[in-house]
Amino acid sequence: MSQVAVTKASSYAPAEIEQALERGLRLVYPEGLAHLIKPGAKVALKVNMLMGKGPERAITTHPAVVRAVCKAVLSCGGIPLIIDSPGGPYTPAMLKSAYERCGFAEVARETGALLNFDTAVEKVGRATGTLVNAAELLAPAVQADVLINLPKLKTHGLTVMTCAVKNMFGLIPGLTKIDYHMRMPEVPDFCAALVGIAELAQPELTIVDAVVAMEGEGPSGGKPKELGYLLVGCNMHAVDMVAAELLGIKPEQVPTIVAARQASPRLAPLNLLDVVVLGEALTPHKVRLPVAAKNTNLFEKTLPKPAADVLALYLRPRPRFVRQKCTACGICVRSCPPRALTARKKDVPELNLALCIRCFCCQELCPEHAVEVERSLLGRILTRF
Repeated sequence: MSQVAVTKASSYAPAEIEQALERGLRLVYPEGLAHLIKPGAKVALKVNMLMGKGPERAITTHPAVVRAVCKAVLSCGGIPLIIDSPGGPYTPAMLKSAYERCGFAEVARETGALLNFDTAVEKVGRATGTLVNAAELLAPAVQADVLINLPKLKTHGLTVMTCAVKNMFGLIPGLTKIDYHMRMPEVPDFCAALVGIAELAQPELTIVDAVVAMEGEGPSGGKPKELGYLLVGCNMHAVDMVAAELLGIKPEQVPTIVAARQASPRLAPLNLLDVVVLGEALTPHKVRLPVAAKNTNLFEKTLPKPAADVLALYLRPRPRFVRQKCTACGICVRSCPPRALTARKKDVPELNLALCIRCFCCQELCPEHAVEVERSLLGRILTRF
């Protein structure tokens, strides 16, 4: 049975985070991180660096957690490398800016950890049981001796929750992520691809920053939600199940968990009873979910596909652009997988609803949080059932 350690941390005070991390590691490995890391080992730390925003926004992995992991790796003689590919162009200049704004550059200066600026990719292929059995991933992560997954626990408009499995999508470089959204516009297919990518990456360990999570319009436009936990585990899918429980979300509501179960019984536990939760007793919270994550697909299951497709144009949630916040920067236009947005000078972009695949990349990547998700009146009525 998979094991997931749960430890309490009421704040990001360095001593408290370091103690919570050490307790969690010792629960999973009696000898601690030395079980994984030998002297001289290259250790890639896959943080969540969705965009260059400060840690108080709860968008990215908190630097206090990253600092504690770096120090633990260094104490074992390992060489920590902080790595991620945020949304948008994957360039050294973009990475430098994001590292500074997220607080990871300061962590590197304090601890001696390295920051990744190598934008090379390497193709990885193996049978995953999903739609994706090969992918080009960030080369430094593939070439590392150990890959540690450091997700931030958040709600997510497309995948309901983002944690261990979803964080591995950041190993797909920059704008290449758009290709996956276009090739698999339906949520079940896209989440099966996420599972495949995570299985190709195969992190040895996942450490979740759930001290302050995000609720509401995640993964970037929601509100911080204090939870007070670190989660530590080797099985990404088991970690996601415990994370879902912590947020008060049923596992069957999380499409990446569903996709993992469908791919292979060996990947995801069938239920939480198949996971050994070590350490602190887990206290589930009730968090606000994104508007887009609320289920309105009853018509898709009960109507013929042609009729369901037509109704979907009007019933599914859609992005709405807020003029008072929009700066016409064009990030949403450049990041839209189906090219459903057209830039307009000094105005919000024009949306072609017929082309929109409801991936909500526009909302996820908007630095001004000028993209909201709305439903039609009929769509709002259906969410009640």
